[in-house]
Amino acid sequence: MTRRLRALLATVLAAGLFCTSTLAQAPLNESPITAGFWSFPSHRAATAQEVIAVCRDHFEIRFADGHFIGLRMHKTESKLVRREVEDVGRCAFNREKQTDNCELKIIHSDGSILAGTTESRYSLDAYKTLKMTVTPRTITDTPFSDAPFDAFPVRCPDDTVWSILNESGPPK
Repeated sequence: MTRRLRALLATVLAAGLFCTSTLAQAPLNESPITAGFWSFPSHRAATAQEVIAVCRDHFEIRFADGHFIGLRMHKTESKLVRREVEDVGRCAFNREKQTDNCELKIIHSDGSILAGTTESRYSLDAYKTLKMTVTPRTITDTPFSDAPFDAFPVRCPDDTVWSILNESGPPK
C-alpha cells in the first residue's frame, strides 16, 4: 500500500512539473512588452518601492507599433533632475522564433550615437517573474561584447512616470 501511495504521489508530482513547464513554455502570440512605460533592470524588482526606484533611473516609452524612446535621469550640479533621451528604436516580435528583434540607437551624453540590433527571448524565472535574455547584435563602435545578458522587465506605474517627468525641483 505504501509503495502504491508513493508511486501515485511521484506520478502526480511528475505530471505537475510537466504541466508547469509546458505552460511556462507556451508559445507567445505577441511580445509581452506592450505599449506603456517600462524599465529593464538586471535584477528582479520584488517590491513596489524597487519598481519605482528602477523606473526613476531609466524608463522607456513603448508605443503600440513597437517604437520606443528611452529616458535616463541625471542630477545636475544644482541638484535638479535633467531628463535625457538615452535610446530610440523599434522592436518587432517574431512568432516563429519567439523573439523580439529591435533596431536601436543609443545616444550618449556627448552626442555620440551607437546603432545596432538586439534579440530578446522571454522566459519565467523561479519566482514566475518575466525574464528576458538579450543578445546584442551588430552594435557599432561599441566597447561592449555581444554576450547575452538578462533583464527583468517591469511596467512602470503611470503616476510614477508622470511624477518623474514633472519634477522641477531637487529630487525627493
